[in-house]
Amino acid sequence: MHTPGARPVFVGDTCIGGLSVVKAMWRQGAAGQAVFMADYVVNPLGVKNDTEIATVVERWLDFARQHSETLVIACNTLSIRYHQLFGSQTAPRGMKQVVTMLGCLKTMAEAEAKHLAGRKVLVIGTAFTASQALYPETLQTVLPGTPVTTVAATELERSIARFQPGESSDTSVLTTELRQAIDNTDVAILACTCFPMVKDMLQEQFPGIVFLDPGTYCSGLLQETVNTQDRQLKVKVEGDVVSRERVVGFARSYLGTDGKVS
Repeated sequence: MHTPGARPVFVGDTCIGGLSVVKAMWRQGAAGQAVFMADYVVNPLGVKNDTEIATVVERWLDFARQHSETLVIACNTLSIRYHQLFGSQTAPRGMKQVVTMLGCLKTMAEAEAKHLAGRKVLVIGTAFTASQALYPETLQTVLPGTPVTTVAATELERSIARFQPGESSDTSVLTTELRQAIDNTDVAILACTCFPMVKDMLQEQFPGIVFLDPGTYCSGLLQETVNTQDRQLKVKVEGDVVSRERVVGFARSYLGTDGKVS
């Protein structure tokens, strides 16, 4: 739904991975105007404790309120912590809507239920995401009896976050544990928004596995979208780990001709 005068969508992640969500939304005609924040101050978030992650939830809500009334938490780790803190209650003060990757996961499971039923499912995420029961429980609520396991892919996430997306010839970040977990499943859910950026590499390495990206279901959860025919993305970078210019350059290359990036 297009609402004239609505504010842009604020998309937050701890690195460049959230751009995969922006790309998916744009391809589906949503979030035509958006602000993307790469919060490298808190990266890597997936190895922090509950208290540290909880402070980041408030940090992002504060950032989002400055730009938008809609926050897309394009980070699976923070999505879990957000739901642990707020559950499914009304959006926090100053926000009309908060969309999380957990919501995207549930929507994906419902849409793909016929294809997932009776198959082994693997959730590939950060150390925090893999250690939490929320994603398996969510999937099993939609798909009772479906076996769900998790695995942490920290090395893969860090390589992408540092602008080293894997090529088919560079598979050093695919640890033995990760390879064994993927080999032992039918469907692998990319529960880190960095991982869709290397989906082609993963598919080449594991041709018999179905890889699913929850981020592609984000657009369907948005209550409103803005100027879908005139796509614009403003980039905000927190911290000095990488420069804003580098993130902008990467975003322009990754999003291609889909829209204007500044």
